[in-house]
Amino acid sequence: MSQMTLFEPPAIFTERVKELKDNSELNREQAQLLLQVELGFALMERLEIDDEPVTAVWAILSGTPLRHPCLQNLDEVQRRAVANARQIIPFSARFAWLGALRFYVRNIPQNRRNYDFDIQDLDSQIIHAAKHLRDQVNQNVYENSLSADLDFRQRRVEHAEAGVGYQFQAKTEKETVTMQVQFTPEHLSTARQQSWFPRPRSREPFSLRIPDLESNAEFLDRREQLLARRYGWHETQKGHWVSRFRKINFHKIQEDGTLSERNTEPLELDGFVHLAGQVASGKSTLSTLLAVDVLRNHLDRRITLVVSDVQSAIRLANQINWWFCDDPENDEPVAVPLLGRSKRDAHLKSFYASKDFQEHWQRGQPHWGDRFLGTACALQGLLQSSDIFDRLHGKPLKPGNEPCHSLKEAPKSESERKKQNNYPGVSHLCPFFATCPSQQVYRDMPAARVWITTPGAMAMAGLPRHLELRPIKIGELVYQHSDIVVFDEVDTVIKWFDDVYAEKVLLTNGGVFDDIGVKTEDYMRFNRVSPPLMQRWTTAERHVQSVVTATLTLLDKHLGHEFLRKWIERGYFTPNSLLYKFARRLAGLEELDHPDVTEQEIKANNQRVQDIMQYFDALLDDDPLLGQP
Repeated sequence: MSQMTLFEPPAIFTERVKELKDNSELNREQAQLLLQVELGFALMERLEIDDEPVTAVWAILSGTPLRHPCLQNLDEVQRRAVANARQIIPFSARFAWLGALRFYVRNIPQNRRNYDFDIQDLDSQIIHAAKHLRDQVNQNVYENSLSADLDFRQRRVEHAEAGVGYQFQAKTEKETVTMQVQFTPEHLSTARQQSWFPRPRSREPFSLRIPDLESNAEFLDRREQLLARRYGWHETQKGHWVSRFRKINFHKIQEDGTLSERNTEPLELDGFVHLAGQVASGKSTLSTLLAVDVLRNHLDRRITLVVSDVQSAIRLANQINWWFCDDPENDEPVAVPLLGRSKRDAHLKSFYASKDFQEHWQRGQPHWGDRFLGTACALQGLLQSSDIFDRLHGKPLKPGNEPCHSLKEAPKSESERKKQNNYPGVSHLCPFFATCPSQQVYRDMPAARVWITTPGAMAMAGLPRHLELRPIKIGELVYQHSDIVVFDEVDTVIKWFDDVYAEKVLLTNGGVFDDIGVKTEDYMRFNRVSPPLMQRWTTAERHVQSVVTATLTLLDKHLGHEFLRKWIERGYFTPNSLLYKFARRLAGLEELDHPDVTEQEIKANNQRVQDIMQYFDALLDDDPLLGQP
């Protein structure tokens, strides 16, 4: 079963799959699934929850938060085991795991299995399914796989060759057309490996005294005074940084809960630090001055500033670079914006319409954003003039859609062309990437010690294959190569991350169930006799539709409210009332006392119930996030 994960299985795992395929009656699919299923059971044993049924493994693989005593306080070795298993075992959905269990029992010989259980009784415990005599070689594979340092998965790339015709989809504002190019040996000589990041940075705690930032504020005011004389700034365009610095009121919460005196205690950065303050209280000023302090006084550190939107990132990068540089064309920038490329066209339109760019243009001051959002595609220079004007209507390629890693070998015949329509083929890298003007930001990144990005770019934007074969996002790159990360406007950042990592899915009234229902019925029109698993799925889908309809009917003001009202009147429930009824049952009593029960018996019954309810009362009063035995 294929899987797209961030890391690859360890070498010992893949080598064992090959050994089983070559030296036993198992094919590759059987060998791989044998190791994956048994690795799941080995994980449960490592977590000391092998008293759970064999079906429980998927819940751990899915990452579902579980209030299980053994999962509340995992040690470092156990956390590593869980993380590794989630990368190696592709069965994080319940039905996928159940299907794997059935395949394991039915298609893998019993003498090859370390576990044995009845496929009709999937509630049997893992500890009872485990055999006493096991394949020790496989067992060693599981132990090593759960503790190994996994390597990043590498994306496949092919480099372009001289004399070979390549084609790509050229997107303009009007249309998409197929264009062809061919490279000479001289073209390929420009392809050189760009310096990148050899290894993650080793981070150490960082301490800063607020009064020490005043010299940085004075530096910024002097620099802006010089720029104002050179480009004719208005007084309102200056930052007045010393004045802003003096408004910072930093009070540290001490161990006894009291606040320290203003700006007396150092700001200690070691792990997560939360700086809370009202609007206009100086939080953004502090983060900017911190970045300036890193540039001036800590030459071995890199800081990343996470702002709310793309234009804020471009504006801040431009501002910081003008403080430390003089020429956007020739100087090496100290700050770069890390942005996604897929919306480069929209970024450009917003940038050129922004007030910040317009003001720079009016006073004749270059904007560093032009350097970072360059649109000149070197590959387009290879196209024939007639193609550019006839097929592209004289328009450049749409920014963000350049064929940097999507060149495909051009078909040599009609049969090859038809075959390529069904099998698109391997993508090749453009050899001009290392010198292409549109990729300038990636050449600036390694040396820049201030990165500025957005939560959207951190979570969604990837990196070019010319530089990074690991399928990581900008967020992982920031994590590995920044000493300090500052999240400004954190409420906006949290909303972004919530939308990405805790996405809301509309189920009905234009949601997925409505679309799935139509497709399911359309499929069944021509496939009345379908495989058992498909029949099971379609039956489940129809049952869900019935449940959705019944639930929405109950919530309807005209059709369901009266029914709900009578149901609640018949037995209104709260957590306390439900637990009280449960306590009566545990005490051996009926839900309600009979009318002929004496007063003395009622008091005795109540006492028995209260003895049990004290535990439920403690549960209701306790913090639900703190697990109790």
